[in-house]
Amino acid sequence: MTAVLIKVYAAFWPAAEACLAAVRQAGSTALGHEEEEWVLLEGTLLRISFEGIHFPLDEVLEALDRHLPPDVEGKLDVLDLDGWTLTRYLRRTTPEGGFASSRRSLNHVLDYSGH
Repeated sequence: MTAVLIKVYAAFWPAAEACLAAVRQAGSTALGHEEEEWVLLEGTLLRISFEGIHFPLDEVLEALDRHLPPDVEGKLDVLDLDGWTLTRYLRRTTPEGGFASSRRSLNHVLDYSGH
């Protein structure tokens, strides 16, 4: 059984097949549950659900930035179980694109979710 050190969850809408292919390629070095598909396109909703020990975050964010339309909605969350943090990435709607990120302790996130 593979130890889970990182969890990545995301949903972006709208997305296309080209985005799916680019994200899949960018994430090809991910080390997790290889038998499970970690990125899916359901209609125009791109979903990421990954658990494992290594995720090529920078490469996947770059692929998303290149292939998502400017009016995309969604977010990508990275739970670092070793560092006990949650980092959220939101797509910028500025002409230069990219992602803005914020980081919180998982203790803070769990406290907040309990209220």
